[in-house]
Amino acid sequence: MSSGEVDAAWSSVVSTLHAARERAQNNDISSAELDVTLLTGFLGSGKTTVLRHLLENPEGLRIAVVVNDVGAVEVDAHLVKDATLQQISLSNGCVCCVLGDDLANQLEHLATVGSYDAVVIEASGIADPIAIGQIVQGVNNCRLDGIVAVADATSLNVQLADQRVAALVARQLQAAHLVILSKGDLVEDPERQRALKVIADVAPGGRIVPANDGAIDLSLVVGAAVNGVSMASHEGRGGLAVVSLVLEPAGPWHPMELGKFFDQSAHGLLRAKGWFEDLEGNLFQLQVVGRRWEIKRWSGEAPKALVLIGLNRDDVTTTKAQLEQISQS
Repeated sequence: MSSGEVDAAWSSVVSTLHAARERAQNNDISSAELDVTLLTGFLGSGKTTVLRHLLENPEGLRIAVVVNDVGAVEVDAHLVKDATLQQISLSNGCVCCVLGDDLANQLEHLATVGSYDAVVIEASGIADPIAIGQIVQGVNNCRLDGIVAVADATSLNVQLADQRVAALVARQLQAAHLVILSKGDLVEDPERQRALKVIADVAPGGRIVPANDGAIDLSLVVGAAVNGVSMASHEGRGGLAVVSLVLEPAGPWHPMELGKFFDQSAHGLLRAKGWFEDLEGNLFQLQVVGRRWEIKRWSGEAPKALVLIGLNRDDVTTTKAQLEQISQS
């Protein structure tokens, strides 16, 4: 599918984000929850460059930042320290494990202060984004607004070929509602296209946006909850073992019947995303995050496949079997 087709399909989302933010600023809607966006991606992917661009182009939003450096030297925190009025550094550990309580305490403080429109967490390159999402969802008056992954066009193939880090890199991509392809200007077009295909294969169903030098539209990163993105879950914080399965081909299903399934079943999925066809061969996109789901007509080509992600293999396997049964009925 071409970049033009992707942009056309998501233009309505961007408009919705802008409109919702304007309503919030005009007090047309009220929410006591502080929106938290998680910026993830493997070591050296370009997260800090993206974060700095967002902070230098806030479009009137008051953005607080939590930077998680793995080492004792707070390199990333230093790189953005002049670009935000509120920055919290959590160093020498990972916020998805040993620093989890510190992260929760800091987020609760920011929510209590009530001076910010959004928080962006720059996770360490070795962090599990779903584990961090669980922590955010457990904080009073905070809501996980979305997960954005940054992927390095110059290194992605090497990372996914390295068995020591491949599973984590894939999990970071699969958990994201948006993948930013960085450093595309540093490679030739064939390699850039291969990186795009690799991301689509590993994490089908999400949007991929190229961004050189971190240049990304703020409305695509902050405000995803307006589009139904959150990581609501009642699971505990520890012992996360994410399981993902691919259902292919996906469908044929009647969109209303599929929506009814996700409304009424105890599917136990954290995330599902991809495309399916109906009985007439029309293509639709499906996005499921926790108990929220969205189905919309898709114009253009896309693989008829769904990625199902959960914490428990039995839940994911059972849901896959149930969906296969619907397509046969």
